[in-house]
Amino acid sequence: MGKFETCIIAGFVGGIARGLSSFLKNLKKDSKIKFNYSYFFTTVFFSGILGGIAGALADTGWKTAFLAGYAGIDFLENMYKSSPLSQVLKTAK
Repeated sequence: MGKFETCIIAGFVGGIARGLSSFLKNLKKDSKIKFNYSYFFTTVFFSGILGGIAGALADTGWKTAFLAGYAGIDFLENMYKSSPLSQVLKTAK
């Protein structure tokens, strides 16, 4: 397995960890919530997908990819804000 694939997998696992931690935090806050399996698995799966994308963009090592995956959408948003494309779109307005 190559470095790129390792970063994607590490990011995916980081995203899943973020999804699970958010779920457990909400469960702890309100224990009377009725558990919805489809919502839970969909949320965790998409957290993993975003984490995999963030991990692929990080592409420096599995540890950084895992952390990028955990940060997920926050990481992607900051990557966009610091990219040259963001600056071009701001000047076009």
